[in-house]
Amino acid sequence: MKTTYGQIWIPTVLAGIVLCGSLFAPAAAWAVHPFQVEDTVTQGAGNFLGEFNADDTKYSSFKRTKLTGVLTAGISDEADLSLEVPYLILNPSSVTGQNERGIGDFQLKLKQRLYENEVNQSFGYQIYTGLPTGDVSDGLGTNNLVLGFKLMDQQICRNNVLHADIGYESFARDMRHWHFAQDYAIQFGLAAEHKLTDAFRALMELVYQIRGDREIVIGSHPLTFMAGVKYDVSKSWYLDLAARAGLNRDAEDYTVLAGTAWRF
Repeated sequence: MKTTYGQIWIPTVLAGIVLCGSLFAPAAAWAVHPFQVEDTVTQGAGNFLGEFNADDTKYSSFKRTKLTGVLTAGISDEADLSLEVPYLILNPSSVTGQNERGIGDFQLKLKQRLYENEVNQSFGYQIYTGLPTGDVSDGLGTNNLVLGFKLMDQQICRNNVLHADIGYESFARDMRHWHFAQDYAIQFGLAAEHKLTDAFRALMELVYQIRGDREIVIGSHPLTFMAGVKYDVSKSWYLDLAARAGLNRDAEDYTVLAGTAWRF
C-alpha cells in the first residue's frame, strides 16, 4: 500500500486551508453520530444526552460491527462529560483470524465551548482518553491508555450547519516518552448538514487521517466520505442513517451507520 507524498500532503493541505477559512466564517443542531467530525454543541448544565449507535464496517476480508452506548452529561452550560461503551463483533478478528465478540475500549471525553458570537459562530475543544477495557488478545482492544484532543469550529449559514475539526491522539506510553511519531493518529474533518424540511436533514462529511502504527487492518492514510440523513422525531429525539465509503486503498471499503439519541 504505497502512498506518494502528493497523495499524503495535498488532501492534508486542502483540509487545513478550508478549516482555517471556516474559523472566520457559525452553533446549533445535532452533530454527533453518524459524524466523525465533532461539533461545539453542549447539553447545558444538568441535561443529558443518551445515544445508541450501530456501525457495520467492511475492509478487505474483515468485517466489524460496533454497537455503542453513549451517555453525555452537561456539567455546565459550556461543557459536557461523556462516556462511550462499545461492543464489537469481529468477523474475523485481525489478531486471532477467528470470529470474536466482546466489550471494546471505553472512551471518556470532556468537551468545552470556548467562544460563541452573535452570528452563531462557535469554537471549542475536546480532550479524551481511551481506557484499555477490551481484550487485546482477541483484537477487541489496544491494551493501551489513549490520549487525544480536538479543536472544533461550527457555523450556521441559513439552512446549513458547517463543522470542521482537527485532532491528534496517541498511546499514553508514547507521549510519555516523547515518541509522537509512533502509535498516533491525526485527523482533519469537514462536515455539513442541510435542512431539507423541519424534520429532515441531509448529512455529508469528508475525513482524512494520518496514522502511525495504529491499525493492523486500516491503512496509514485513510480518506473517507460519508452521506446520510437525520430525522428529528421530536425536539429531544432523533434517528440517523448513513453510509461511509473509502476514497483510497488505505480506507475501509464501506461502513453502514444507524443510530438514535434523545435528550432528557
